[in-house]
Amino acid sequence: MMKSHHVGLLLLMVYSTTASKPNHYQEERYQKFRLQHINPGMRTSECDSEILSRNIETNTNLCKWSNTFITAPLDQIKAICRGHRNGSITSNNPFTFVMCQLSNVDPSNQPRQPNCQYQGWSPRFAKKIVIVCEEEFPIHFETFIP
Repeated sequence: MMKSHHVGLLLLMVYSTTASKPNHYQEERYQKFRLQHINPGMRTSECDSEILSRNIETNTNLCKWSNTFITAPLDQIKAICRGHRNGSITSNNPFTFVMCQLSNVDPSNQPRQPNCQYQGWSPRFAKKIVIVCEEEFPIHFETFIP
């Protein structure tokens, strides 16, 4: 009787330590999400420096047309995914954020890093956000709810 109790306890401990950890691919996506979209306390005037220092660009090294930074701590964003293993989820609570939009746009010649110039703005009121979760980890920012 005592052996089965220990085995059950051991299995529970193993499951609880592995169930909430992302695999390598999910970890990469989670870290990319964190790098590209989480920046507590960011101001609209910091778009150029943050996008450059975080090396945020397209896969072809072109400047991204826009990027959204959520100005809340990471644990608040991770909490949105708690209990939601996969798919899009809308936050229950509103968040503040900074939207950075490429301002030196030339349709015939899209700029490349380090020549990206962004104009930042923030909405007057906090808004709910929609993110994609995978195995309870945020991996993609989709949009905010106007």
